[in-house]
Amino acid sequence: MSSLNRLHGSKHKSRKSSVGAKIQRDNYNFVMIAITILGLIVLVQAFRWQVLDSERFKSMAKQQYQDNDTQAAERGKILASDGTVLAVDQPTWNIYATLSTNENERDLFFSKKDLFVSTVSSILAVENETIASKITEDFVYAPLAKDVDTEKKNALQKANIFGDDKTDRSGFGFYFERGVKRIYPNGELSSHVLGFIGKDSEGNDLGQYGIEGFYAGDITGKEGYTYEEKDSSGNTILTSEYEPVLPRSGKDFTLTIKPSIQSKVEKILKKGVEDTGSKSGTVIIMNPQTGEILSMANYPTYNPNEYWKTSDPWVFKNLAVADVYEYGSVQKPITVAIALESKAVDKDFRCNDPTGYLDLFQATGYDDLKGRKIYTWDRTPDGDQDLADMLKNSNNPCIARTALKIEPDYYYSKLKEFGVGEFIGVGLQEESNNPLKSFSEWTRLDIITSSYGQGVSSTPLQVISSISTLANHGKRMRPYIISSISDKKETITYSPKVLSEPISADTADTVAEMMTHVIEDGGINKKYIELLRDYYIAGKTGTAQVAKKDGQGYEEDKTITTFVGFAPADDAKMIMLVRLEEPKNSEFASSTVVPLWTDIFLNIVNDLEIEKRN
Repeated sequence: MSSLNRLHGSKHKSRKSSVGAKIQRDNYNFVMIAITILGLIVLVQAFRWQVLDSERFKSMAKQQYQDNDTQAAERGKILASDGTVLAVDQPTWNIYATLSTNENERDLFFSKKDLFVSTVSSILAVENETIASKITEDFVYAPLAKDVDTEKKNALQKANIFGDDKTDRSGFGFYFERGVKRIYPNGELSSHVLGFIGKDSEGNDLGQYGIEGFYAGDITGKEGYTYEEKDSSGNTILTSEYEPVLPRSGKDFTLTIKPSIQSKVEKILKKGVEDTGSKSGTVIIMNPQTGEILSMANYPTYNPNEYWKTSDPWVFKNLAVADVYEYGSVQKPITVAIALESKAVDKDFRCNDPTGYLDLFQATGYDDLKGRKIYTWDRTPDGDQDLADMLKNSNNPCIARTALKIEPDYYYSKLKEFGVGEFIGVGLQEESNNPLKSFSEWTRLDIITSSYGQGVSSTPLQVISSISTLANHGKRMRPYIISSISDKKETITYSPKVLSEPISADTADTVAEMMTHVIEDGGINKKYIELLRDYYIAGKTGTAQVAKKDGQGYEEDKTITTFVGFAPADDAKMIMLVRLEEPKNSEFASSTVVPLWTDIFLNIVNDLEIEKRN
């Protein structure tokens, strides 16, 4: 029995020993697994800290003993030729109401809350309720207004709302955050030349259109940067590595625009566009002897201070340099000049137009042109004409016959020298160009149509540049709108530059004299002949069809009318182009742009110091 008990006791002890060993092994395994998991966590976290997030922690560490800061650069000014400020940076302020958690300060503030609200509302010119709604019982920090000018900021800062005769608590309850705002003091004046400061997709300032867009980097300047080390108390430690980079202000731009002329042009252009029901209007005035642009205007226009109020983006475009169009009969004096210069015709050349049209098959020999004709503007014959008559009557058939007498390669090369299809690069962001197609693709039909301004296209600036060659005795000057760019170190001055001399002075002067007959002998409405008779003016009208944007051919009942004139005709001090897009009162230049050109000219003739005939 005892032996049996011993046996059972031995088994019981053995069983307990086995269970204990198992528990011990399980505990050991659990601890090892836990240690392994913990080790993996440590390794993963160490990898994340030391590899994945190393730069962030380095930055956090540096912030404890280093201080980096940037300083905004002041943008350069844009000035008119007489020093009038057209664009400048102005300090602005974001206004906040702020209050600590100190009970005494809060009691003082809320004891005069109504006076605070009424004072702020009055100075900022906003409703009382707008301010009152932001001053809640538990507020600590509340935005009141953005982009407030310095005058209003100073008024708020000096308002002793919470003080009395003995205690000055000016500025209590306010916080002022300084900013910078681009302003255009003259509103719409020269807006298409200037452009504006808008925002990019990330909300950063970005120059757009005009000078602001094209020269954004030069105008903006470069922000400053400071680096310094600090001790545990936050005091700066001067070291050899302390090398602040000071901000570099943007460059100032002085334009050739004359405000006295520009303001008159813009006012008259607006009325002209509205009176004719035109989609848009463009005016360029230039000194043909230098290439200086004295005025450049478009309508519709916009206020760059409030550019976001303009709903149609196309209004931002400076059509004087952005809109490429077929300009029509303005091309005819250029064709006559090339014909004379080539010796294909002489000054006494005559052409008979007995039918009022030119048969294109007979002129070219191309079978696919059988039955097609080009007509005079009124589809009536003009009879026997000299070169001046062709310009006065704007006769398409005779101008085409004249062009066909010129060697094709000579004609093509001279068109390029006149600047047709040649990019100018005046320094405005949206400037466009439509090059002439290659000479290998030209046909006799191209020569015919280009002779009277169809099938070739230019911007208004390119057109006035081409015609200025005739006004300046055969020399085409580079048009420019910036007279100087300056900063603290240097000033870059732009000076007149000859781009090309496609014709001789004799040829240019001969054609210029022919163009006076357009003004004096019935090439325009008789009413305007009388108004302009006191001055010696050369000019040419152009009425062009509007090419379809989708597909070939032209829009019906839509035209673009242009008039270019210069004075005095024998020694021009000015040349002016006026263009109207899709006028509704008439389809012809003589009754749309000629009246507008005349109105502008008579209003600025004294500013330009153009004398009357003797």
